Amino acid sequence: MSEKILNGTVLSVKGSKSMVLSEDNRYFVILDRVDDYVGEKIKFDFDKALLMPSYLYAVAAMAEDDLSGTLDSIKENWFKSLK
Repeated sequence: MSEKILNGTVLSVKGSKSMVLSEDNRYFVILDRVDDYVGEKIKFDFDKALLMPSYLYAVAAMAEDDLSGTLDSIKENWFKSLK
């Protein structure tokens, strides 16, 4: 297990999710965050964050009320044909 700790700035907070821009300009959504606020500088574990392919994906992930359930549904249904 990698213990890569990154630094970033919180761009958005919704419920227990935080959208973060890392110092190397990558977007992450981090789950189970309760005390974050916009503009806060944080440290976070790369392995516990969801790396987003772009800002728009991060915005969409933040808007999703049940992100974990949606990700599970995508894994179960969208990729069936690849097996």
